[in-house]
Amino acid sequence: MKKPRRNRFFFVLFLFGTMMFFYGCGGQKQAMTQDEIVEVRFGYPGGVGDYETIKNKIIPLFEQEHPNIKIKLEYQPWNQFWTKLKTQIAAGDAPDFWVSDGVYFMEYADRGALKDLTEWVKRDFDQKDFFALDFASSPDGRIWGIPREIQTIALYYNKDSFDDVGLSYPDETWDWNSLLDNAKKLTRDTNGDKKIDQYGFWSTNWISGGWFNFIYQNKGRILDKTRTKSMLDRSEAIEAVQFMVDMVLKHKVSPTDEVSSSVGGNHAIFQAKVVAMYPYNYAMSSAFNQSKDLNYDSVVLPKGKVRAASYNAIPIVINSKATDQKAEAAWEFIRFFAQNETVQRTWAEGGFGIPILKKVVYSKSFVDAPTKPSNKSAFIEPLEEGYGLPMDINKCWNEWRVALTENLSLAWLGQTSAEKAMLKAHKDVQKILDNAFAK
Repeated sequence: MKKPRRNRFFFVLFLFGTMMFFYGCGGQKQAMTQDEIVEVRFGYPGGVGDYETIKNKIIPLFEQEHPNIKIKLEYQPWNQFWTKLKTQIAAGDAPDFWVSDGVYFMEYADRGALKDLTEWVKRDFDQKDFFALDFASSPDGRIWGIPREIQTIALYYNKDSFDDVGLSYPDETWDWNSLLDNAKKLTRDTNGDKKIDQYGFWSTNWISGGWFNFIYQNKGRILDKTRTKSMLDRSEAIEAVQFMVDMVLKHKVSPTDEVSSSVGGNHAIFQAKVVAMYPYNYAMSSAFNQSKDLNYDSVVLPKGKVRAASYNAIPIVINSKATDQKAEAAWEFIRFFAQNETVQRTWAEGGFGIPILKKVVYSKSFVDAPTKPSNKSAFIEPLEEGYGLPMDINKCWNEWRVALTENLSLAWLGQTSAEKAMLKAHKDVQKILDNAFAK
């Protein structure tokens, strides 16, 4: 009988132990232990109401369920946040994750500042349970963030204004002709001073509540599907803008910018009852509900050749420079915010926007909530029916939007025709696109 080879056994045991020691200490990624606390910086732009909600209700609830993750909230007012964020990104000191305006995420992604979340979304989310889950995606389908909430455009209308002239309220059968005909009847002198003090509609030089919707309703486009080519010189786009300008200058059923400014600007004209119909997003209802004598509701936008309505979402994104551990912790918070029914109800009931979890959308927290507008489904239909459209977002979105707006301002002022303004805008926008996408 052979003797056990004890020396060889102990040598193998020693070698195995040495390998495990060096594996554990040699820089390999290690799993987060149960007792290890991970602190993540959360960049947050917003107003007082949503900031207080995220700080005092949602983060404490998350940390209670995830005791090993600590959220360090870094708040700035909305407009100030973006200036600071650009500086932080350039300095390599941006938060581990942050709330992004939906129209800016492609700019950050192009700069390499965002983590690609495509595979994580596929792994951890069921598309059918959510609205606009793929909003923050590039033309090649990569997903860069998960929406905090959604903002679709619908038509607000003053019920008293319609009652005063004996008109039926707008409904889903309305088209551009219905809009114009009723706007004419609603435009009037209400106090006998021989001056128009109530206009039928707000036709303004603005992307999300204005020309984006009309252009796409007329089967036009602003950019092509790759978001690299201007389509503003096409007749469908020009006709749509002409219709809008005519409402102001020819038919005079919409106030000029001068009139709007005299009553506090575009955000005030519906509350001031200067316009009877006002296309805007759902978040504006919170402000309207502060006016106790404003008797209003909402309906889907009138259709052109087809239905179309712009929408934006506010995605939460993760810094590409965040460590794996911090990125995973940030993702836990993003999942919690989107998938937790209590969180989604809290956000919806705060009136900050349309929740993305369908279960909460179709509940007393949103569609069946007792607050105005009564017809909240007007903001959901574009998402349900597939005619809700992101606003051609790309990495130079703000540049081409500004160029287009500036050119169209001359048409709204009557200093040039809609066609000339659009053709000039087409050239300016294409130049911006070419510069941005030059290899």
